[in-house]
Amino acid sequence: MRRALSVLVLLALAPAPGGAAEPGWLALPLPPEAAELNHAAETAPDASAAARLYAQSLRFYPSNGPALYGFGRALFALDRIAESRVVFRRLNTFFPGEAAALEALAGTAARFPDPRRADIREGLAAAEAALRLQPATPETWYVLSVLRHRDGDYAGAAEAARQAVALAARASTDPETAALYQQQENACNDALSVFSPLD
Repeated sequence: MRRALSVLVLLALAPAPGGAAEPGWLALPLPPEAAELNHAAETAPDASAAARLYAQSLRFYPSNGPALYGFGRALFALDRIAESRVVFRRLNTFFPGEAAALEALAGTAARFPDPRRADIREGLAAAEAALRLQPATPETWYVLSVLRHRDGDYAGAAEAARQAVALAARASTDPETAALYQQQENACNDALSVFSPLD
């Protein structure tokens, strides 16, 4: 389980697929100080340094979309999931309806330790909204599968995992990630065999 979660970190931090629409916040002008700090954060040697630089950038311009997204990703990489979720919620408030923000918010819910039902439901809503915008994103289908599994919807989780596997095969996803999606589908099918009533 720990290995699966560590790979989920990599998935949530992966750049958007080439065919995905770019987030609207990338087109907005920024004050020069904020833009410079964002650039420095993008090339920072580690997540801790990136988080510090993005935090500085946000002091110049609090609705700075690239900094909010980068700060949330850096916190996620540092396993500061609750703080990351706060940042992605803020990003989603400033830029509602952006698939990248919704995907990131769903990713935090999938990683949240000891989630309440409300945490899982928030993640499910975010993942489903992201998939309505960009339905061909295997990473989001995978996250949706994890969240449905945590919610006890094993049939829905298995279907989402199958979507992730199929889309990953078409996209020539790297073998480790493809194996993770397949592992998730197998786990869902195992859960179905245990918890489904006998015919």
